[in-house]
Order: sequence, then C-alpha cells, then structure tokens
Amino acid sequence: MNDDYKYEGDPNLYEQSQENTFRLEEDTYKRDRRTYEEPSYKYDNGYYEDKNKYSSNYKKEKKPKGRGSMVILALVFSIIGSLIGGAFGAKLAYDRYKIDYTASEAAPPSYTINTKDEVTTVSAVATANLDSVVGITTTTIMRDLFNRQVGAQAMGSGFIVNEDGYIMTNDHVIASLTSSTGYSSEGGYADQVAVVLNDGSQLPAEILWSDSTLDLAILKVEPEVPLKPVKLGDSDALLIGEQAIAIGNPFALEFHGTVTAGYISGLNRTLRGQGTTMQDLIQTDASINQGNSGGPLLNGKGEVIGINTMKISSGEGLGFAIPVNTAKPIIDQVIKTGTFERVTIGITLMDLERFEELYKVDLAPDKGVIILEVVSGSPAQKADLQVNDVLTKIDGNEIDNVTDLQNKLTRYHFGDTAELEYVRNRETNKVDITFESYN
Repeated sequence: MNDDYKYEGDPNLYEQSQENTFRLEEDTYKRDRRTYEEPSYKYDNGYYEDKNKYSSNYKKEKKPKGRGSMVILALVFSIIGSLIGGAFGAKLAYDRYKIDYTASEAAPPSYTINTKDEVTTVSAVATANLDSVVGITTTTIMRDLFNRQVGAQAMGSGFIVNEDGYIMTNDHVIASLTSSTGYSSEGGYADQVAVVLNDGSQLPAEILWSDSTLDLAILKVEPEVPLKPVKLGDSDALLIGEQAIAIGNPFALEFHGTVTAGYISGLNRTLRGQGTTMQDLIQTDASINQGNSGGPLLNGKGEVIGINTMKISSGEGLGFAIPVNTAKPIIDQVIKTGTFERVTIGITLMDLERFEELYKVDLAPDKGVIILEVVSGSPAQKADLQVNDVLTKIDGNEIDNVTDLQNKLTRYHFGDTAELEYVRNRETNKVDITFESYN
C-alpha cells in the first residue's frame, strides 16, 4: 500500500476497507516483491560491469611483492570468482523465473473481490435507476358495520417500462383491501390508483392488465414529458452469487427510493401459500419489505432482472422476485395492444401429484398435469389430446404443475406452435399444437 496516501473519509469505513482488502494487499505485496526481483538482477549485473570497468582503469601503486601480497591477491581472485559465479547463477535463476512467470500467466485467471468496487457499483446502479422507480398508492372504498363509506389506503412500488407511462408492478399492490374488523369492499381491485414519481409529482393511473396467478400488473399514466424507463435484462442468464440490488418504498412513501443490496441466493424457487403456487422465483438476500413489492431487482449492470414480490417473514434475508423474462412478453403485448391475452390450450387440468393423492393411483410420469376435460373446437381437440393424458413437457421444458404450465404459456402468442409431450396409457407421445382463439 502507498504510504503517501492519506485517507480523508469516514474512519470506520477506512477500517472496514482495510480489513476487507487485507488479502488483496497481501497478494499485491507478493506480486510487487516478485517483479522487484527482476530489476534487481539487472541492477546487480550492471553494478558488476561498472565495477570491472572502474577496476581496470585504477592504477595501483607498485609495492614490493611478498607473502602478504600473494594472500591478498588470492583473496581478490576468490572474491571475483564468487561474484562471477553469483552473476551466472542469478542469470540462470532469472531465466527460470521468467519461464515460471509465463506459465503462471497461462493459467486460468483468479478474481479478487474489492468491496470498494461493490459499493461503487451499487451507487452507480441506484443513480441510474432512481428516476425510473415509482411509488404506487391505492385507495379502496369500504363500508363499515354501519354501512358508512371508508377509504382505506395502501402503497407499494413499481417501475417505468416505457417512456409513454407504462408501469410494471405486482397484482397484490393494486388489489382491494379487506379487513377482519368488519370492513368489506366490492370488486377485486382498488378504486383509485396513483403513481408517485421520483420528483414527488403524482399522476392518476389506469389498470391496463393484471393477473393474480402471476402476481403481475401493468398500469398506465399520462405524463406531460417522456418518462425514463428501465433497461430490462435477461433473467435466464442469472447465476447464483451475482449481485442483486432492490429499489423501492419500504413501509411508506417517506422512504421512497430506498436501495438495498445483496446477492442472488437461489434460482427456480417455489413458494406455496394462500391457495396459490409461485414457481421459478429468484431468491435474494437483498432486503424486500412491505412497500417495495413491485419494485425492480437489478443486477450489477443496472438491468432489471426481476420484480420484487414477497419475503418470508420468519427469516431474514429471504426475499423473492419474479423473473423479468416472465414479464417481457406481457409488457410487449400490452404496449402494442393495450392488454395481454394469454394463450390457452382448451383443457381443464389438475396437478398429477394431487390427482394421484385423490384417486389413489400411480401413473407412469413422476410429474406433470393430467387432462380432466377437452373443450370442443379448441387447439387441444385439434391436436387429438384426450382426457387422462398427462402433459409432461412443452418444447422440451418439463411441466411441474398447472401453475408452471400457465407461466410457460405467457411466452407464447396466438399463432405460435409448440411441441407437447404427453403420456397416454404409459406410452410417451409428442404432438404439435397451434395456439388459436376459439369460442
């Protein structure tokens, strides 16, 4: 470490940085020491050359030769021989060192994490995205025990996906509120929804599309000037251990734009509860709380990789986000058409595991969905799918359960064709199915 460097920041942060970069300094020291040996040989060789030149021009005063002079002469030759041998040995060591160093460069690179760089990354990501994250307030008109109207308010987060005012959030953020204290509401969604921008301005919002199964919704506001949208990333390319940054409004709008950071702790997580199953979730230890649901989960490049949706309250550092790739086709279609219509196959389904439990049977596949009904005129009927067929794969991707199939279907559009793999009478079959509208 350079001794001339003077740290003028927070002493606590300096101490933490010292502790976290101790290994880095040690490695740097070893690297510096290694490169220092290289010029040392050159310096020694030059030194010897200079000394020999100086000695050849030096004229000694002639003295009578004697026993003492012979001893001295022998000693001088001995020293010179040692120096020459040392120089030769140094040259060999230097050559060998160069070979070893070249070989080490050919090895796979090692990576040293610098905590200071991480802090800089989080700050840069936050700065680039704060204007794209919004607060969402909802008002639900309820009636109390005396049939009086009462306005109940809630809040959440969202983010801008298009400069014209399209906002992505969670379905549960805009859902109507109910209470166990005697209040009731009509309809499934809040009566009033508003979007609060980063500058504090508030705009009324319209619900264009929502889906409680996916826990996703898209709102529309009418801004006076173009808004700043986020950049959508690729959630299919995520790796465990990548940096994850959440932005939102935990608990209240007073904490608007709160930034928390952590890592991708797990992928393809499944959560079951309240009558629904959510699959393919991203797990992160970046703090996700009430209020920042619907906000973006970003990677170190500043790209949205997920939509924050929930946390497990019984444990710390257990937050979950919906992969952004699930939302991408929905966003595209809503912007183009004003809504999103999910393709359907035209069948009534049940989880295979649930079916086997109810009817005490053991069918051939380990997992999948079983067909209970085929709608007349539907794509399923045209593909000759039948009751009791068990769907196991779509385009080579395994189908775990009904929710999983529904999620996978969001990536298809009307007119697309997919290959379905199914089991009938314990035999595996494949069929192409084209998604079409039907009555």
